[in-house]
Amino acid sequence: MTASTPTTNPATYDVDATSRDIHRVVIELVESLDEEQFHWRPEGYATSIAFHAWHLARESDFLRAAIVERVEQLGPDFGPPTEIWIREGLLERWGFPPEIGTAVGTGLTDEVAASLPIPDRDEVLGYLRRSYAELEAFVALLDERYPNGDVANPAFGERVGRVRLNVLNFLTHDCRHLGMMEVLKGLQTGFGSATETR
Repeated sequence: MTASTPTTNPATYDVDATSRDIHRVVIELVESLDEEQFHWRPEGYATSIAFHAWHLARESDFLRAAIVERVEQLGPDFGPPTEIWIREGLLERWGFPPEIGTAVGTGLTDEVAASLPIPDRDEVLGYLRRSYAELEAFVALLDERYPNGDVANPAFGERVGRVRLNVLNFLTHDCRHLGMMEVLKGLQTGFGSATETR
């Protein structure tokens, strides 16, 4: 190597630790709210923090179940191929319209999003915790079993890499919604940070 050759030292990216940290911040933000703050939305705006928390729970729930269903090689240790949303009958229990079905919240019209009968904070928080816990257990097991993909089966190793990329994409999605939740909290309280208190 010559003196003019730049060196790079790529940082390792720990999906498991990073997702747990983001999940913790989201949960703590929701925990900090009272019922009114949780459901409040600005005039003319379709979604509340309640909607965002429900949506984050739904998409995490969907992600883990969809991967387990589509990547058969993972097997039953990675959890059931059905969502908590379906296993617990939350659509019916919470009185969501049947046409919502297995929707995760993406692509809903403003009118539909604003009309969803999202239950109280503790109900949604419980679902969010369960969805995050199942996804975190999935990622931890994936990292334990396949830390470097699967050297014995390169094709499956590539699938594992795509699974990790999907988890990262969903994690950036969580961060976007966390930002929206912080704004909605700030509009109500004058200070919206999820990680600082005044």
